[in-house]
This record gives sequence, structure tokens and C-alpha cells, in this order.
Amino acid sequence: MTYARAVAALTLVLLASGCSEPEEEKRAFEVPTSLCGTPVPAELLSSLLPAGGEKIEEEEKNGNGYFSCKVSVDGTDVLHASWSWWGEGTGATKVAGSMQGVDLDEHVSEDRTYTYADKGGVSRVTCPEPSVPTRKTEMELFAQIFVSGDGQPDEAAMEKLIQAYAKALSASPECVQK
Repeated sequence: MTYARAVAALTLVLLASGCSEPEEEKRAFEVPTSLCGTPVPAELLSSLLPAGGEKIEEEEKNGNGYFSCKVSVDGTDVLHASWSWWGEGTGATKVAGSMQGVDLDEHVSEDRTYTYADKGGVSRVTCPEPSVPTRKTEMELFAQIFVSGDGQPDEAAMEKLIQAYAKALSASPECVQK
């Protein structure tokens, strides 16, 4: 009888202390297949977004030689993607140095065209026919992505996403004249 009382007492203690499995957060929003119009695989974007949330929104800013896209979930910034033109020979690590709070010297590709960390990535974009002809010989296009707010840092996902984003940009109107 003592054993049964001990088991019953332990069960009551566990129930009273709230040692139940926590409910897993669920997303009510669909993960997009683009970053403000630039196609990227949803599965690459998914692991950098919060596990839960009701609504995802994107806000774009477009200027002369740059573009930025802010992604938010339930009103909180979670991810930023952008591209901008830099002087020829700038390099991915120099562009990465402009990303506040993200150390991108840790993982640099052998060809030095991209760099990434758990919270951000930068990649040079191959631009066959830039929209502005002088950019073909004098400038290089760079893609940048960084996680903010409630976004989920993930090195492996960031490496794949920055490469996919840069590849998609190389086929965009910024890089291919019609």
C-alpha cells in the first residue's frame, strides 16, 4: 500500500506543478514562396520565420539602385531582404560589414561570392544584362537577408536562402533587360 500511495502522491505533484507537454505553436499564415516578389522556396524561408503567428505581411521600399523588403508576423519584424548596387570589387564581406549586429566573417564561400551566419547572409548576384548599362562594367549587385525580432536564426537555412535569393535576382528585371 505504501508503494501505491507514493505513486499517487508523485502523480499529484507532477500534475500540480504543471509538468505537462507544452503546446506547440502553430502558424495560421501560409509561408510565402517569394520575398516581395522575388521567388524563393517556401521551405527555405520557413525555418527562419517564427513557429507561430496569425498574419504575415511584407513592406517594400524601392529606390534608385536599391530595394528592401521587410517581413513581419503579427506586426513584429522578423526578416529583411534587400539588394543594392555597390562599386565593382567591393566583395561580399565588405557589404556584410554594413549589416548592423550580424558577424558574417565566420562562413565565407571559397569563391568569396557569399557569406552567411545564423542571423544574416550576403551574396553577389550574377547580373547578365543590368537594367542600367553602366552597372555592367562599374558596379556589382548584392543581395542581403537578415533575421530580426522574432525571426529564428539558423545558419544552414540562411546559407541556402541567400543563395536562392541571389539566383532568383539574377533573373529579375534588375538584371535582365527586356
